[in-house]
Amino acid sequence: MPHSASVTDKRAARWETLLLAGLLIVTFIPFLSETLFTTKGEPREAIVAVSMLNQGNWILPVSFGADIPYKPPMLAWCIALLGWLNGGEVTEFLSRLPSALAAMVMVMMTFRFFLRRTSGGVALAAALISAGAFEVFRAATICRVDMLLTAFTVAALYALYSQWERHRDGTWMPSVAAALLMSGAVLTKGPVGMLLPCMVVFVFRLVKGGRLLQTTISLALSGMLSLVLPALWYVAAYARGGEPFLELVLEENFGRFTGSMSYGSHEHSLWYNFTSLFAGFAPYTLLLLIGLFSRPWRGIKLRGGTVIGRLRSMDPIELFSLLSAVLIFVFYCIPKSKRSVYLLPMYPFMAYFMAVYVRRLVKMASKSLRAYGWILAVLGVLASVLILLVMTGAVAPFGTGSTAAILQGFAAEGARVLPSAACYITLIAASVLIWILLKRSARASALASMVFTLVLYWMVQASALPACMNYKSDREMAARIEALAPADAPLYSFRYGRMERFFTLGYYLDDRMHRFDVDYPEQGTLIIAAHDLPSFSADIAPGYIFTPVADLGRSGEVKADLTLVRFQRE
Repeated sequence: MPHSASVTDKRAARWETLLLAGLLIVTFIPFLSETLFTTKGEPREAIVAVSMLNQGNWILPVSFGADIPYKPPMLAWCIALLGWLNGGEVTEFLSRLPSALAAMVMVMMTFRFFLRRTSGGVALAAALISAGAFEVFRAATICRVDMLLTAFTVAALYALYSQWERHRDGTWMPSVAAALLMSGAVLTKGPVGMLLPCMVVFVFRLVKGGRLLQTTISLALSGMLSLVLPALWYVAAYARGGEPFLELVLEENFGRFTGSMSYGSHEHSLWYNFTSLFAGFAPYTLLLLIGLFSRPWRGIKLRGGTVIGRLRSMDPIELFSLLSAVLIFVFYCIPKSKRSVYLLPMYPFMAYFMAVYVRRLVKMASKSLRAYGWILAVLGVLASVLILLVMTGAVAPFGTGSTAAILQGFAAEGARVLPSAACYITLIAASVLIWILLKRSARASALASMVFTLVLYWMVQASALPACMNYKSDREMAARIEALAPADAPLYSFRYGRMERFFTLGYYLDDRMHRFDVDYPEQGTLIIAAHDLPSFSADIAPGYIFTPVADLGRSGEVKADLTLVRFQRE
């Protein structure tokens, strides 16, 4: 009988793995090209890959004719490789694909990691909750380094925990697997990719009774091994970039942590991390709050003894998950620079505890789970119906400014199959969810609600985001500039501010622009904000004659009207 049960469990695990993988592929891959670049963050990363391909420089490429990258090159390498396979063209889809693949790998690793150490239901719920948390979804569908860094960091944590499982009495040896994964993290964002996993596992091993010297040496060796490959890149990059590169590295990695940067960078108070976590874990934050009304802590008895004693007596996987979440949170409370995405490595471990919480609600408070499911279903139906009414013309666009532009965007989406199909699929899925809430068990209701969360993201990506965001993109402006300033004509740009550039235009213009304030050319064509031109011509370029070419309209990225002028030195 035990053998038969084991075979059944393995078969179920295989099916769950396949179904989860398919669900993640549908959630994160098909919609990556639906939304254009509209903010500076995504094209700022993508343009580094464009520069790599244009210049054949995979070590330290230069964008805008003078700018070296602010981050290590792992994301740019991934995008550039995909672009090279695509015939040298870097698209929005390819720029976002590394983030999507990283999220999928992280979620699948989370499922397999907890499946080997907890029940199949908890493991599957933890994976679905990880994928459905808003902050994870957002990072998985944009071109930024954060999801790639998170995947490497979480994978390194899993590898270090697996090493501890194999050597519970302690080991002096490093983890080669963790070192390689931390190398990827360091090459993505810097030394923090090595510090976080080593810090968490150092505390975990000591709490579980590990010897201080042995633990220190083992993790120090793992950390040092992880720096070997990044060191090769840093040396090669320093050989190309010299002191400016070194100063940038020190400022971005140490100045950001100590708050001594030469420019303000996402400086927030301590409470920012709490509010970010509350919002980023949505919609499961809502389930957490609803469940509290049922007092799910009933029957739980706290163990006596000291705090360390209680921690040591915890189940290892619970202790490891708790320390991973808490220590990462505390670590990112220290620097002045705070962003919601810095907390992303917490999410798989928070998802594990949320899965345990859901299991308790299934047993003790099924009404809370059903209430949460009903809220999701109603929101899905209302959003789908409203979008379909606008797309089909039943509700005519109204208002002015951004409201009118968004409604017109929804109306334009009605001519395409994918946006409408996503809304109809959401309606069907909502109907299925309602049927399960009425007819099936609390466990089935919880699982269906988790899957429906991902379906909602399909509608968001296919229908809502393109209509709400694409009208802001500078892609059409780039096409106008391309027509007015042919490829063989010098093209320059200027913006006040050390790090300010026209990143979206730079990407869509294939990194043609150079910085006027670096080259001071004899003649050419200049892109500049209309309100900056008078002070620029007086203070930065007093010896030049400027001739207007065209008013380019309002830039969605810089929130200002741009103008194109020709210039010549007097």
